Amino acid sequence: MPEQTAPAAVPGAPAFRPYDGKAAHPWEQLAADRARCPVVHSPELDSVQVTSYEAVKEVGRNHEAFSCTYSAAWPLEEPVPEAMQVFTLTDPPRHTRRRRLVIRALSASRINRMRPFTERTVNDLIDAVAARGGAFDLMADFAVPMSETHIVELLGIPEQDREYVLRTSLLPESTGIVNNEGLASPEMDAWRVYLQETVRSRRAAGPAHDDLTTALCFAEERGDRFDEQEIGLLIMGLIAGNSSTGAAVGNIVCALEQHPAQKTKYLGDIGGLTGSLVEEGLRYDGPILGLYRRTLKEAELPGGHISRPGERIYFSLGAAGHDPAVFDRPDELVIDRDWTDLPASMAFGYGVHHCIGMNLGRLQAEVALSTLYRRLPGLRLRPGFTPEQVPGPMFRSWTSLEMVHDGPALPRTDRV
Repeated sequence: MPEQTAPAAVPGAPAFRPYDGKAAHPWEQLAADRARCPVVHSPELDSVQVTSYEAVKEVGRNHEAFSCTYSAAWPLEEPVPEAMQVFTLTDPPRHTRRRRLVIRALSASRINRMRPFTERTVNDLIDAVAARGGAFDLMADFAVPMSETHIVELLGIPEQDREYVLRTSLLPESTGIVNNEGLASPEMDAWRVYLQETVRSRRAAGPAHDDLTTALCFAEERGDRFDEQEIGLLIMGLIAGNSSTGAAVGNIVCALEQHPAQKTKYLGDIGGLTGSLVEEGLRYDGPILGLYRRTLKEAELPGGHISRPGERIYFSLGAAGHDPAVFDRPDELVIDRDWTDLPASMAFGYGVHHCIGMNLGRLQAEVALSTLYRRLPGLRLRPGFTPEQVPGPMFRSWTSLEMVHDGPALPRTDRV
């Protein structure tokens, strides 16, 4: 994403200012903006800022008017090259075809088969941090490696290639959102060759291997299959998207620390409350604060705003999750909230672009949180430590979370 320089404050402008000293908890700012005008131009974002649940839902739903092909991270002046349009960088009908084939490969049964691996990975990481003593960084030592280990395992990346794949696939150039000039560089050329060779070798080996890369290579509907370049783009997108799981785990742990009564309640019923904790944690502080669209044709948003072609739209998923018109006590973490009659939070997006890996993300978060609090007695934020947010309007993630716990880890919880 191109670096943005915060302009000087404008009298009467929205309170939400993610570049000019991003608030650790922007809910009060976003609430003030929503109450004043839920759809309003933001000079700092150089975009129309959308903060109500219904208006965010409409932006996510109406892909014909609000396009992500100009990049969901920062709308470019021209669409991302068609060859790079995948997942959040593409609209129907191209998006529809690719999503349908990915869903065939990323089936619910494949995700369910990941549970033993998830349990083993989480327990291994806890063993490692416990062996170093009673202090560790939750993000660097646990949450980030957990999510990285999962995606390379799911894709079936050979052990000797995993560091290279993780490092290279997260280069800004590999996402197609920094520029649209052809993305020519020695690093990207080598990366494309690696992906091409991977696809060719998997197809030559046949469909017997149970990994997602192989499944993508042989996913088919009515004779339609991915070509080599498409599979490479999908692999890049899956790796980049999976990084949000680590952020979600960190956000939920931090939220529990800031709501001690809710933490006590959770510790009293880990087995019964983990599912609702994850759902509520994603609503309260999901890993994506907001995304962008560019308006292609005139459309009206709830509240009466008429969006004109060419406008940049910033719609805040985080603000939608704190809308009091939809959620009672929206700025509190309520881990036993009854979700039976509530609409889903916007943590995974809405409409045709809702997160395709959400079931894997939920699995990782549930296993990670329940195992952390079962195995590390007295797990808590290090006294005196103040966490800081990564800058910008797109992500919600703590740069680090210094944690402490009491004594050795309790016995492993995985079934080995």
